[in-house]
Amino acid sequence: MKETIALNLIELSNLKIETLKKIPSSKQINPGPIDKNKVSGFKKGNIYNIADLIRFFPKRYIERDQITNIADLNKIHEEATIEGTIQDISVFTTRTRLRITTFKIADTSGVLSAKWFGPQYVERRFQNEERVFLTGKYEIKKNGSIEMKNPYIELNGYDFEHEDISFIPIYQKVPNNSPSWIRKKLKQILENTYDSDSMPEILIKKYGLLNRKKAYEKIHFPLSSTESLEARKRLVIDEFLYLQSFFYKSKEMNKASKRGVSHDIDEMSMELFINNLDFSLTKSQLEVIREITYDMSSSVPMKRLLQGDVGSGKTVVATFAMISAVLNKHQSALMAPTEVLAEQHYKTVVEMSKPFNIEIYLITSSKKDKSHVQEVIRSGKPAIFIGTHALIQEKIEFNNLSFVVIDEQHRFGVEQRSKLISSKENNVPDLLFMTATPIPRTTALTVYGDLDQSVINELPKGRLKVSTLFLEGSDDSKNQIYKIVKKHIENKSQIFVVCPFIDESEKLDIKAAESVYREFKKEFSSYKVEILHGRLDSSNKENIMKRTKEGDIDILISTVVIEVGIDIPNASLMIIESAERFGLSQLHQLRGRVGRGTKESECILHLSEGKKIDTITEEGRQRIDAIVKTTDGFKIAEVDFQIRGEGTVLGGKQSGASEMKIANLRTDGELLLTAQEIFNDSQSDLLFKETLLNEANIFLPHYKKLLFG
Repeated sequence: MKETIALNLIELSNLKIETLKKIPSSKQINPGPIDKNKVSGFKKGNIYNIADLIRFFPKRYIERDQITNIADLNKIHEEATIEGTIQDISVFTTRTRLRITTFKIADTSGVLSAKWFGPQYVERRFQNEERVFLTGKYEIKKNGSIEMKNPYIELNGYDFEHEDISFIPIYQKVPNNSPSWIRKKLKQILENTYDSDSMPEILIKKYGLLNRKKAYEKIHFPLSSTESLEARKRLVIDEFLYLQSFFYKSKEMNKASKRGVSHDIDEMSMELFINNLDFSLTKSQLEVIREITYDMSSSVPMKRLLQGDVGSGKTVVATFAMISAVLNKHQSALMAPTEVLAEQHYKTVVEMSKPFNIEIYLITSSKKDKSHVQEVIRSGKPAIFIGTHALIQEKIEFNNLSFVVIDEQHRFGVEQRSKLISSKENNVPDLLFMTATPIPRTTALTVYGDLDQSVINELPKGRLKVSTLFLEGSDDSKNQIYKIVKKHIENKSQIFVVCPFIDESEKLDIKAAESVYREFKKEFSSYKVEILHGRLDSSNKENIMKRTKEGDIDILISTVVIEVGIDIPNASLMIIESAERFGLSQLHQLRGRVGRGTKESECILHLSEGKKIDTITEEGRQRIDAIVKTTDGFKIAEVDFQIRGEGTVLGGKQSGASEMKIANLRTDGELLLTAQEIFNDSQSDLLFKETLLNEANIFLPHYKKLLFG
């Protein structure tokens, strides 16, 4: 009978991968070294210890009996999996600079061509004579040859003659280590270790889960898809529980500190503020104001995320909170990612604050004399300070800061945000994150689970829906655009035209702002046409923005500097050139720059010259389709999330969630909710919570750093 080693994950994490020579049936793991090349390969694959190896999960599986011989492929099948050897690799670039990579793949029955279009660089990952799996749709040409376009390709590192395997796990490639060798070592580890499951047996039974040892076995050595799915369920829930333990600790630490400022929120001040507005607040805005003011009245520092679609009125909410802080004899600050947005906020806050006689300062990098503002900040004088990164420069020393707003928070790094809220005093400022880029629900729960969350889900009364038109990059479309522009100008409206680049690029078939500017200047010579981009100096940018707001400019050609912070009620037409080059959230943000007044508004998505819908990428088509179908920012956020995944949607804090080895925010929303329920079910089990936190500290170190420093 084999003797097992009782080790938990924490103990396994202390066993370096160098000790992996064999796992004997004894109470001690043999420390004998393995081959240096194998060790080096493991470390390149971010596998440093035994626990890392156990948590080196397969990406997917291939059922062996579903592998088809090339000779058996016929027109009936649309998709197939084949296993063969690479015989030839070639790369070709067309006159239009389209990159085409071709692999010749052979098995014992025949040969096919696998082609990848665009800069995918698959030739860097594979070599001639390597055995691979290919999965994808195929086409039989008139001459009888077979071709796969953009197939899924993976290295086959298994020796089927010596390994009895029918449900094949596909792992990420690890240099100098074959999947067969890795599986052999995993089998030795799992046969001779016993994982002391951190989850109580009562919860395992209640939620119908595998114990963790069995889950590890079935994820690496499943006999069926059902087994692999059951194993994955348990392991995904484990990772989400790690996040829950972090969020629980963060909130408990915040509550325990009681180092915040307790603000006295005056009802009369609130009434005065609301009555001074030239519009009515929505129910959603009033509810969020109540949530924020409740937090501000507590000695526990507020940490809240405010989501609201483009134009939903987040700034109004933030302004009242900042005014309340100043009326309580404290300073408040708002940090925006761009000077344009900071200036927009400054003017808005100044207007809304008039009844209160409050001092408001703007501080940006372009402001030449900052010494006076720096002295006011150091003095602790109650005031509102609005700015960009200039608010966190070395010479800025806040001594009386009680309320901080971070606008478009995903544009700032964690370190940048922490600089602003750090204080030499005992008082920790209340913190409000704002974003006009709605966050998918599962992402909000995992990436921002340490924050309380508020949502403004209504648009102001009278806000008209913006209709969206898609046009391909033809001469006819250009003429159509000119007609639409003329219609809006004759209606005394203003037009935005946005381009992705300033200068012409020979490498990319993209219209540039300078080129479009010349075209519109020629076509609409009797109207005032201007150009705005990041290379203009501050005074020029400020002058152009001032003239645009005053209605002196009819058509503004711009780069994405107007993505946020531009509020021109008279603008009724947004034209986005080379629309296929923009991200979905960018398209939505840009569209939100129009439709802010009483005029019916339009947005035109125009492809690059010569481009048709079937010539752009699949992702490009998905983005175009989504933005045309809906104006709901929250729905758009979900689509964007499905297209791009959790790794790139949010930036900064998102990188913590990317440490998860098996959980997928796009597909595992239900398992996330299950994990939350399990965690809440175990409130009284302090040992479980402590063990979870210890494991989380090991397996999600970057996330730990982001939350706790």
